[in-house]
Amino acid sequence: MGMITPQDTTLLLAIARAGSDGADWSAMLCELAARTQADSAQFWFGARVWDLVEGQPAQLPLPLAGLRPGRVYTGEELAERALGAELAGDQRALRLTASVGDAWLLLGRLRGEFRAVDSALLSSLVPHLEQAMHLATQMQRLQDEVAQATMLARRMQVGRVRFGARGDLVEQDAVARDLLARAGVVLPAKGLAGAGLVMLAPGLEMLCLSDTGYLRATGSALPAPEMIARSLGLSLPEARLARALGHGASLVQAAKALGLTIETARYYSKQIFAKTGLRGQPDLMRRLWSGALVLA
Repeated sequence: MGMITPQDTTLLLAIARAGSDGADWSAMLCELAARTQADSAQFWFGARVWDLVEGQPAQLPLPLAGLRPGRVYTGEELAERALGAELAGDQRALRLTASVGDAWLLLGRLRGEFRAVDSALLSSLVPHLEQAMHLATQMQRLQDEVAQATMLARRMQVGRVRFGARGDLVEQDAVARDLLARAGVVLPAKGLAGAGLVMLAPGLEMLCLSDTGYLRATGSALPAPEMIARSLGLSLPEARLARALGHGASLVQAAKALGLTIETARYYSKQIFAKTGLRGQPDLMRRLWSGALVLA
């Protein structure tokens, strides 16, 4: 394995940034191409391939799949694997293996050949690239978890703000900002910490504790009737009535809103309670609002 030189510091930093930024490898490839005088560079990781400009979904060329991990392959060796015929000039290829999966690096030169020092550099980069792969995977998982949590918070119409040690407002999450903007409310810089339940605007409440405030839009809607029908085993007309009742309408109000006769509405309501085992509208509202169905 080759040695890392002081001249490679910029390249190592680019590799570290690729991992910490959640696997945007193009900047790293640009540094590596400049260091080895390569005209092209590609990096396959997961179901994507990065080049000198951007990453996009792509499948790995079959000849690369069989490369031995950690070994730098020359253009001649790649030609024997039927890959060289697809590329012009000289190439260097490297397969990386980590617990998070495999990755492949391919460099190309249109004029001249890669030097022995270039192959040595690629060998020396193996542990650094594999560590970046681990970090990139962890960062991607964290980003996915944050995106999922934000999606659920938006569906629940729940936002969070944070108060500092002196009771000053120091942070608002994305959902809180959206709820406040929609209601046309600007929170005061101080005075809310520990205030308890505060009505900020019609349809928007905030529970203010000593260090955190939780906003909730009180006018949230239940899922579509199709989702309620699938979840509770109801017909679509029954689900429409169940949704209306879940929003607090009386049977007469729900029948009128849905264009039903009161006799039909009564029949549907009996079917709803028979199929769900619930006893009356309060039980139905608790079933619709207190379970996971509201996240749909």
